Amino acid sequence: MKDYYKILGVAPKASQAEIKTAYRLLAVKHHPDKNNGDKASEERFKEISESYIILGDIAKRNAYDYTKGYQKNYYGQDPNSDKATPATYLILFKSIKTKVFNAGGRINQEALFKVIDDILTDENINFLIRAQHVNTNSMILDEIVTSCIFLNDSLKTHMHARLLKLADGDPQFINKISILKNPSTVKPKTQSVESVEEQSISPSLLVFIVVIVIIIAVLAI
Repeated sequence: MKDYYKILGVAPKASQAEIKTAYRLLAVKHHPDKNNGDKASEERFKEISESYIILGDIAKRNAYDYTKGYQKNYYGQDPNSDKATPATYLILFKSIKTKVFNAGGRINQEALFKVIDDILTDENINFLIRAQHVNTNSMILDEIVTSCIFLNDSLKTHMHARLLKLADGDPQFINKISILKNPSTVKPKTQSVESVEEQSISPSLLVFIVVIVIIIAVLAI
């Protein structure tokens, strides 16, 4: 994943206000309209915009910092920064999964849960549903489910409820996230004494077998 802090020219400890200021200055400087359609400036402008989409939003920044190993120490959220696409969320969840697997599953469960849960707000889930990017949403579910296999049952259950809303009634999506349900608590069935007795040889059957054995013996004489 790109170094969004470096692109905006700010430190990982920068405040939201500092990030916003850096974004505005760079956006004006590299805007295509001010550079006669220069391709290099256009690409630079796209990188700047992409960086602000992530760092300008508290939940997305939190997820990004988690993947980079940065300590979060920022406050506030710019409500005007939410210009993400479904692909933006997919990139974040892919990075989170990579972080988890690189750690060999040795992760802070509460921290991992919070990072994912903070992104899966009702507003963001509704956005992903409205966007109707079925394939992207399917991949998002894959990334989240894979990351969450390391969570305890209680956290998995909560996450399953969040993802159930994102599944939006799609049978394939519902089946995809079913692994996060709590393990079945149904105890294995044991045969009762009555059941064993019912399965034992009945007296009438025993008599029939004895008769057959006697007939065979007589015929053999």
